Amino acid sequence: MGVDPEPAVKVRLLLVAALAGWGCAHGGEPDIATLASNSDQVIWEAGQKALEKHQYESARQHFKRIIDGFPQSEYGPAARLALADSHFQEAGTANYILAVGAYREFLTIYPSHPRSDYAQFQIGECYYKQRNSPDRDQTPTRNALEEYQRLLDLYPNSSYIEKGRSRIKDCRQSLARAEFLAGFFYQRTRQAYHAAIARYQAILNEYPDYDELDEVLFRLGECLGLAGRPAEALPYLGRLIEEFPKSDRVDDARGLMDELKSRGTPAPPLPARGVPSPGISPSPVASPSPAPPVGAPTPTPPPS
Repeated sequence: MGVDPEPAVKVRLLLVAALAGWGCAHGGEPDIATLASNSDQVIWEAGQKALEKHQYESARQHFKRIIDGFPQSEYGPAARLALADSHFQEAGTANYILAVGAYREFLTIYPSHPRSDYAQFQIGECYYKQRNSPDRDQTPTRNALEEYQRLLDLYPNSSYIEKGRSRIKDCRQSLARAEFLAGFFYQRTRQAYHAAIARYQAILNEYPDYDELDEVLFRLGECLGLAGRPAEALPYLGRLIEEFPKSDRVDDARGLMDELKSRGTPAPPLPARGVPSPGISPSPVASPSPAPPVGAPTPTPPPS
């Protein structure tokens, strides 16, 4: 779709800006003739070719030319998405931040566009790519989880649903692992058993699908015993034995149960999954514990 030619002065200014923003590291000589074209289709095709060649800055100049110079162009929505994609593909923290902004802008301008689900999924991907290891800040992982959940809530029929669910599972595993490492840090490094109990209990409440729940149950029982609360420890050890009969921790749990029972402590009823025994803080929100300092040595738990 074409539009009336812009004034010559504006075209020259646009070309100067394009030339100034071009870096040799991002590929190719600036295509002055194409940028000055009055055909949005020509500019769009040139931008696509540049993106395919990983000439990201060149591609962005073409997509911005369509967005700014052809406000009614049929390529407008695609140009905005491609602009966001160029940042996502170039990668790096700064580019992921810019990509999130561009995808959000697309959703604001075109909330009902057929590709709005893609933009929402990509926001999650931008945060997912910035995830840290479980012993570091989990903010990017939490942000990714939130955005993928928004995808499921807003676009239940999207073709990205299954991948979104898979990402959600990955994020939940990472967050649960981070909580476990924090609990183990308090238990073994500081002997802060009540703080560790709160962390382990949070996993049972918030991440019952955690892949290493048997280890969590064992450590929770262990901490309760060490904290002088053996009556509360026994049900969790019993649950480990009952629900994870093939776990490597079964023999350890039986041994610990025998030790606790030898102290003359009667075993209370087995608590339901995710329901805390009396006296245990239901979550770290209710009984906050400061996270281990970033960079502090975190002991590696023994293999489960």
